[in-house]
This record gives sequence, structure tokens and C-alpha cells, in this order.
Amino acid sequence: MLRKRPFRTATILLTVATCLAISVFLLTRRTIPKSSSVHAQQPPIEPGSIDDHVQRANAEGRLLVTLPMEIMGESVEGFDDATGGYSIVVAQAVSKQSFAVSAYDVETWYKFTITETLLTNTPHICFDNECPLPAELPAAGSNEMWLSKSGGVIVRNGVTVDFQEVGFPDFNIGQTYLLFVDLNQTTKVGATTLGGSGVYLVDNNGHLAPVLGDESDLSSDISSRFGNSLTQLRNFLNPPPPPPSGCDPAQQQNCIDNGGTWNSNNCSCFNLCIQKPWLCD
Repeated sequence: MLRKRPFRTATILLTVATCLAISVFLLTRRTIPKSSSVHAQQPPIEPGSIDDHVQRANAEGRLLVTLPMEIMGESVEGFDDATGGYSIVVAQAVSKQSFAVSAYDVETWYKFTITETLLTNTPHICFDNECPLPAELPAAGSNEMWLSKSGGVIVRNGVTVDFQEVGFPDFNIGQTYLLFVDLNQTTKVGATTLGGSGVYLVDNNGHLAPVLGDESDLSSDISSRFGNSLTQLRNFLNPPPPPPSGCDPAQQQNCIDNGGTWNSNNCSCFNLCIQKPWLCD
């Protein structure tokens, strides 16, 4: 019996050591984060997406990525066609903010102060909340509006991503423009659906210059019919009232009441039955 004790003691020690090892293993599994499963839950980066461009830029040590955008806008056949479907305003750009609207696209919202509304039309794009203003932006005031435009600049993971719409440069803050826009007059939210062909720079003399490099039917009309003059275009859309004649309104009304014809050029009344009564017998 005494010879078996060392064996029993060794068996007990082995059993205790095994239990300790199992306990340490289980505790380690519970405390170490499952990094592999966490990474497996992250969706893969889509080729050509903003994250894809940013990842490649970081790998190459670049801080700026410039991406051209080809946007197909609406078109019009000259000035008269444009006045039938778009609002026309004179406004100054005062601020802007860009947002990533999908994995691939960026959109910029510009805030404008409206100085003149030359023409209003019912919107065909921005109605029934079809042009929702981002929640981060405040509603426009009574003399303001928000316009959305494709493209813009965002910063992601230390890389500046600049989406540039081909043929339609960004609005310059502080610049005054003549704009043909699809504008909701209630929400004061609109879109530049004509693209660059509906945007004109306005200088201090009221001269209009299209931002679009190539000539369009609209810019050709504005040049030939109005001489690129904001004053002439304004007077065409909203003719000023005729100047006062300078005649006595009472005399004019008396002439008309007695069957006469009033001449505002020389303030005279012609009454056939008074001047040539034999013709009225």
C-alpha cells in the first residue's frame, strides 16, 4: 500500500494541472476579442467608389484626388423655350456645403440671396419633396434659396476628394448670377437642371456672360436679342409702365365721357359731333 502513494500523488497533481490549463484557456477565449470575426463583418470596398479612391490615395501617399463628372442636363431651344419652364432670378452666392449622397457621388448645396425675381414658373423637378434639403442645412429665408449642384469637395480619411462637373464650374461665393432654375417657390429649394447653359455671370454694369464655354441656343438668343444686357432682358420680361402724359386727368375723362377721343400727345380732345355737328344729324 505504501508503494502506491507516489503514483496517486502524481495523478492528483496531473489532474489539478489539467483543470488549471482548461480554466486559463476558457478565460482567454472569453477575454480576447474576436478580431477576425469583426473584420469579416465589414463590407468590402466597392471598386470606383469614394472609399476606393481614398484607399488608393493613402497607399500612394496622395492627399488630393480630383475626379471629373459628366452630367447630362436638360436642354432648351432658345430663350422663349426657357421662359416656359424655368424661373429666372438674379441672385448672389453666399455659402455652400458638400455631401456624399452615395458611395460614388457628391452633391453641393449653395445658398443664394435673391436680389430680383424676373420670372416664376411651376417646378417640374423640385415638387412633392423631390429635392429634399439635407437635415444639416437651415431652411431658406424669404429672400433666399438653396440650389443643388452635382460635384463638390469632401475630406475622408485625410484625403481631399474633389468632384468637378465637366463644363459647369462651381459657383463663386460673392458672385452675382442670372439663373434659369427649377425652383420651388414655397420651400425655396431648387436645382440647376439646365446645367451651365442656365447660368450667367452678372458684372457691375449689368453685362451677362455665360459660364458655359460652348455656345448654346439660350446664350445665342440672349446675345442676339438683348445684347447680353440684364436691363434689356429685364425690360422684355417686365416692361416698365409708360411715362405719364402730363395732361390733366379730369379733362381727359371729361372728353371720353362726352364721346370724344383724347390725344395724349398734345392734350386735346376731338369730338366729331361738336366740331362737325352736321355729320351727327
